Amino acid sequence: MGLIRKPKHRGPKKTRSPALKRNPQQSAIVKKSFITTPRKPNSAKRKVAKVVIRRTRKVVDIYLEGMSLNKLNPHSMVLVRGKGPRDLPGVNYHAIRGKGDFPPLMNRRKGRSKYGAKRQVDKATELSQKKPKPLYHFQRKKTYRLLNYGFSLHGLSKLRL
Repeated sequence: MGLIRKPKHRGPKKTRSPALKRNPQQSAIVKKSFITTPRKPNSAKRKVAKVVIRRTRKVVDIYLEGMSLNKLNPHSMVLVRGKGPRDLPGVNYHAIRGKGDFPPLMNRRKGRSKYGAKRQVDKATELSQKKPKPLYHFQRKKTYRLLNYGFSLHGLSKLRL
């Protein structure tokens, strides 16, 4: 027996996003959205929404990141993840852009995955990378049948298969 009779027991690790119930994301419904200001050294207008997480029925505040955003309408669907902005006390969740009714950022070039933006391709490169139309299912069957009987496909693309 050691010198310590009753060792200290550490409790379970506290999560910073308890409303998600250990899930990476949860869907939520917007109750209202509003603009708030951050705490002392910073000053800005931050867009925040009060949402009800569908599965756990908990009401939490989420941060709506990104610019060019008019506030979300009530009853909109959003996907919520943990970790809020550091300068907004009480806001411990983020809305994921490009999922549900929360639109992605348009004309975004850097950090696209963070804001749900698709890659922008110039029209010239898009035309040069254009692939030919795929054959329909019944056309494929006929071409395979022709190939199996020893026919070549040379010149058959213009024919109706």
